Amino acid sequence: MSARPSIDARIRRYYVFDMLVGFQIWTPFWTLWLLNHANEFQATLVDIVFWTTSLLLTIPAGAIADRYGRRPAILVGVAVWVSGIVLFGLANSLPMFALGNAVWAIGAAFMWGTVSAYLYDTLAEAGMESRYPAITSRGTMLTFISAAAAAPLGGYLVQVSGGLNLPLLVYALPGALALVVATTFPEPSVHRVPEANLVAQMRSGLRTTRGHPQIVLIIVFQILIGVVTYIIAFFRPLFIEEIVGGNFALIGIAYGGFFCVAAAAGRSFDRLLDRFGESGALWLTFFLVFPPMILVYAVSAGVFSSTAGIVAGVTSQIPYYVIWGFEGPIVTTIINRRVLSNDRATVLAISIFFTTLSLAIFEPIVGYVVTVVGLGTSLALLAAIAVVPSAYVIAAFRRSGAREIVPRPVPTGDHER
Repeated sequence: MSARPSIDARIRRYYVFDMLVGFQIWTPFWTLWLLNHANEFQATLVDIVFWTTSLLLTIPAGAIADRYGRRPAILVGVAVWVSGIVLFGLANSLPMFALGNAVWAIGAAFMWGTVSAYLYDTLAEAGMESRYPAITSRGTMLTFISAAAAAPLGGYLVQVSGGLNLPLLVYALPGALALVVATTFPEPSVHRVPEANLVAQMRSGLRTTRGHPQIVLIIVFQILIGVVTYIIAFFRPLFIEEIVGGNFALIGIAYGGFFCVAAAAGRSFDRLLDRFGESGALWLTFFLVFPPMILVYAVSAGVFSSTAGIVAGVTSQIPYYVIWGFEGPIVTTIINRRVLSNDRATVLAISIFFTTLSLAIFEPIVGYVVTVVGLGTSLALLAAIAVVPSAYVIAAFRRSGAREIVPRPVPTGDHER
C-alpha cells in the first residue's frame, strides 16, 4: 500500500486542479456564441435548461458525495462538465445548445460544493480547519490568474479564426488535465457516518440546514446577490461587445484584466474575513453589487461619449469581479464552519439548489424585459428589487449571533485501505 501524500502535497494538487479548471478560455465568448443563434429571450430560455438540470441534480449529487466520497463525485463532475462545454461549442441549433447545457449542468452539479467539501475535509483530517480561509483564498487567486491568462488567448483565437465556439472546444485540453490531477486526490480520512440511503442523506442535510439560522440567512443572501451578479455576467459579453465595437481580441484583454482584479480580491479574502468578520464581509459584498449598477445604467443609456463610455463601461464591471474573488469563499467558509462532514456536501448543494431555483425563475423574465426595455434598464430594475431584501438579510445575519461552534471532525483510518 503506497503512503498517503502529505496534507501540503494534497493542497498543491488542489491548487493545480483549480488552475486547470479555471483556465476557462471560453468565458468571454460562450454567450456571444449562443446569441449568434438566438435573441436575448431565447438565449435565457436555453440557459434555463442548465439551471433546471442542475436544480434537479445538485442536492442528489451532494448527497452522493457525502455517502460515497468526495473523490468519485469530483471525477464524475469534471468529466461530464468538460463534455458539456465541448457539446455546447459544437451546437448549431437551440435544441443542441440545450443538450450541451444539460450535460454541462450535470457536471457542475457534481463539482459545486463537493470540491469545497473535499478541501475542508482534507484540512480537517489533520486538524487544520482554521487554514481553510487562507487556502481557499489562495486557490481562488490562482483560479482567476489562470482565467486571466486564458481570456486574452481566447480573444486572439476568436479574432484570428472568426469562430466564437473555438475557445469552448479548446477547453477540452485543460479539462482533461484537470481530470488527470483529480485522479490523484486521496479520499479525506475524516469520520463520516453516511445515512442509509440517498433520500435519508438528503433529509439529513435539510434538517441540518433548518437547524442553523445563519445558514438559512446566507442561502437567502446568496440567492439575492447571485441572481443579480449572474444575470450581469450572462449579459456582460454583449455589454462589452457593444462598448468595444466587436473587437474580440480587445474583449479577451478586458476580461483578462477583470480576472486579475478577481485574483487580487480572492487572495485578500482571508485578510478581509479577519479584519471585518463574516457580517462585515457580507456588507462589503452588498456595496460592491448595488451602487455600481448606477454606472452600468448610465453607460447603457449613452450618457458618456465613445471613449469615456469604454472607460466607464469597463470600470463599472470591476466591482463584480471583486465579488467573484471572494463571494464564493465567504459563503463556503460560513457553511463549512457550521456543518460536520456527514452533511457538508449536501448542505453546500442545498445552498446552490435554492440559488439555481431563483435563477430558473428570474433569468427568462429578465431576458424578456431586456428585449422590451434594453439591457441597462433591465439590470437597474433587477438591482432595485433586490437591494432592500439584501440589506435586511445581512442585518438579520449579524443579529443572529456569533459563529456557531460545531465539534471538530475526527480523523479515521477508514479511507486508508
